[in-house]
Amino acid sequence: MFMDEFISVLTSRQQLLRDNILSAFLNEQWLVLHGAKGTGKSTLARSVEALWPHRVLTLAPVNRKGYRWEWQVIADTQKVGCLTGRSFSGETIWSELLGLITVKACDKPLFILEDGHQVTTGITATVKAFIAIMPKARLLVTGRYSLRQQRQLRTMHPLWFDVPIPDIEDYRRVIAPCIETEQEGQDALPETFIRHIMKRCRGNLHLAARVGWNLTRNKMKQGEQQTIITPLQQREALRCLPAPRRTGGTCLAVVVVAALCGSAGWHFSPLLDRWLPPIASIWPAGQPSAASLSSTTLTSTIMSTNESLARLYSVWGYEVNKGEAWCDQAYRAGLVCLSGTDTLESLLAQQLPWIATLKVDNSLIPVVVIGESKQTITAQSGAGTWIMDKAWFSEVWQGNYTLMWKPSPDGNVSIMKKSSVDDILWLDMMLSRVLNVEAESTGEWSPLLSEKVRQFQMQNKIKADGMVGRLTLIRLWQALDESPKLMHDGGKV
Repeated sequence: MFMDEFISVLTSRQQLLRDNILSAFLNEQWLVLHGAKGTGKSTLARSVEALWPHRVLTLAPVNRKGYRWEWQVIADTQKVGCLTGRSFSGETIWSELLGLITVKACDKPLFILEDGHQVTTGITATVKAFIAIMPKARLLVTGRYSLRQQRQLRTMHPLWFDVPIPDIEDYRRVIAPCIETEQEGQDALPETFIRHIMKRCRGNLHLAARVGWNLTRNKMKQGEQQTIITPLQQREALRCLPAPRRTGGTCLAVVVVAALCGSAGWHFSPLLDRWLPPIASIWPAGQPSAASLSSTTLTSTIMSTNESLARLYSVWGYEVNKGEAWCDQAYRAGLVCLSGTDTLESLLAQQLPWIATLKVDNSLIPVVVIGESKQTITAQSGAGTWIMDKAWFSEVWQGNYTLMWKPSPDGNVSIMKKSSVDDILWLDMMLSRVLNVEAESTGEWSPLLSEKVRQFQMQNKIKADGMVGRLTLIRLWQALDESPKLMHDGGKV
């Protein structure tokens, strides 16, 4: 595992871009710095912060409960009354900051909002509130924005800066300080080596700095002055980077070769049949078939109760040590664990994976049911995954179950008119996302929200009563891909 290095070196183009940003702030109230991942947006923001003569606050977005965005101060250049670590709601950030910072007539504080693209909705509202509340301050918004976000931001006519894709000289500038001297480092980096790095980094200068870290580490191991990078050191440095992507031509060639091999095998199969023995003669006499092995293998490796619960946690995406896999610990993952007895039809209707205990050959075998079809049940045991006949499963299963499901973000098993504002906000936001409609974001149970609930229930074949109970929450989490569901006919959990 390699660590991406902190880039403190500015390339020539980044220095020019930094100077343009500082000059633009003389007349502009806010700017946008847009660029791909790893192109140096944060490095540029830090360089602007270092040269800004007034107070600078750098903020980053933090997601709360999957739907609420807050801005957290990650850096503050003022030591007295430092706000580092404070979080502010996206709706009230500027009014709160206005009451916390003292702005003199000659002061122009700078606020840097990093990774603004992560706030999928509301970034334009945040900027509009800043313009209205902080007329004397300056705002730098960075991120890699989607086309939709770009259109929304450009309607406000900002001064827009695009960070260029790094070229070969930019890569040299980032890696060169890792050599003994900067000039020697630039001469010691072969152009072919740099182009191999560019192909693997794909514009991410943090990965290029990783190469520099690797070269520095090897240099410290050797304990000698060296200004030329050997081919062996080049290969070792390239190993710490992602593999280069296959081009379209390479993929096309692989497909063509596979097609030719397949057609050739089909064409020559009659000729090969004369020389090769039939498959039945290859199987040793007396060797048991796969069908005869299956009944013994199912009982050969039996999971304990904790192991089956650990397997169920794994289906939910949590790797839990079997010694800590208990039903009463599900709350730590935001889940509810239930045990009891029920019918097969009722459990399959919930579409959740569950633990069933089978009685086979006087042995109790816990299995995790992960799928079903019209005639089969798919389950995991200690020995692997099994596809069982549904009639046989009903005979050896005694109706007991253990399952987990996900309640609301506040841990409630239902959401009603009297529920908390957070739960209602979350429900409105998630239903709007699934139904592809606009959210109200009022925190109140409105007739429109009731209609959204009924529409979602009808789409998922649930009783459309407008009440958000356990089954509706299960289906909503599954629609958001935040909950597993039973696979059907070879699908995925």
